[in-house]
Amino acid sequence: MKNFVIITLSALALSACIQPPKPLRGEYSEVSPKAYQAQPIKDLNVRWTGFVVDVENTEEHSCLTIRAKVPDAVARPSKRVRVDQGRFIACKPTFLEPTSFLHKPVTVTGQVKRMVNKKIGELDYNYPLVDAQVIYVW
Repeated sequence: MKNFVIITLSALALSACIQPPKPLRGEYSEVSPKAYQAQPIKDLNVRWTGFVVDVENTEEHSCLTIRAKVPDAVARPSKRVRVDQGRFIACKPTFLEPTSFLHKPVTVTGQVKRMVNKKIGELDYNYPLVDAQVIYVW
């Protein structure tokens, strides 16, 4: 019985310590990319996560196109909840090496600035555009 109590208390203590890595901590909106598409709010502070499906580099900035996923307890794309959360674009005013990001899980923090219309194949798609402060590769 004593071992059970010790194990239970240890598990509770460890679960209380579960939190995102330091660069991803803070206060963020609970609005998902899909919900944002339905009702945009300029300069919304977000922490969104997903998998990079495209990297675009220009002279001024680099942008990642991300297939959004539900975050887990540490703000990583959840492996258990496989609900699609739409797509979003995260940009930084620096070069982002495509091989370091393409097809990788990332979490992005920053402000959503506006909607950007781009094509997925022949489909017009409205992407929320995030001015990324942090792009965390898992």
